[in-house]
Amino acid sequence: MYTVLIADDEEFIRERVMNNMPWNDIGFEVAGCVSDGESALKMARECHPHAILTDILMPKMTGLELAQRLKSELPQIKVALMSAYDDFQYAKEAIRYGVKGYLLKPIIRTEFLELFREVVKDLKIEAAGQPVNTIGHPVVKADCDTYITRAQQYIVENYSERIRLEDVSERLHVNPNYFSSIFKRDTGKNFIDYLNEVRINESKKLLLHTDEKVFEISLRVGYGNFSYFNKMFKRMSGVTPQAYRESGGLVYQPGEGLK
Repeated sequence: MYTVLIADDEEFIRERVMNNMPWNDIGFEVAGCVSDGESALKMARECHPHAILTDILMPKMTGLELAQRLKSELPQIKVALMSAYDDFQYAKEAIRYGVKGYLLKPIIRTEFLELFREVVKDLKIEAAGQPVNTIGHPVVKADCDTYITRAQQYIVENYSERIRLEDVSERLHVNPNYFSSIFKRDTGKNFIDYLNEVRINESKKLLLHTDEKVFEISLRVGYGNFSYFNKMFKRMSGVTPQAYRESGGLVYQPGEGLK
């Protein structure tokens, strides 16, 4: 699907635009929401969304300043503005910066659909002759490798703590559903499977190189439930943690390493 970034300094506006607009109906998924222009520009540089819907009056960098920077740095990104003010000067500047459209708040559904259907048309025209993926949408050449790398690093550094996909996506300012899909796409594993693999691998080191009790090790690697730790260890290793320790790790048949 195409991806869109939403930028607005009011949280309830961001949530309403993300949750109430029919993004899926027109082939979009929300890649993330940010509260100011600088954050939007940073995320655009890292993740290269197909489109950005941004408020005009925001702290640190206005929507018009953002559009100007994007026109210079990332002209392939389609920019649409939203504002509570019907100001001709804004509209005139928007045209100068190549903005695709201008939506007045509160956003009317029909106007939203009309604007973003035009965005989709432009994206399809520009993608003509370029590689497409299996569902017929343009391949994003500059994908979100940065997000995946940062997520993996966070997991490795914090596997002993309570970690949820929602927590990591929030730290990265990325929509959880979008983050889940790109994580699976780029690593070949679901987020929870990757987290379990990191934890179980660390527990194996502790089982072989420390005298800690098995339940203590389960706590150290982030499993508050000892039964669940045993279950996951056996599922991934074929034996219980105690059997693994007693065999010196020899019963373990190593699979592929983490990507």
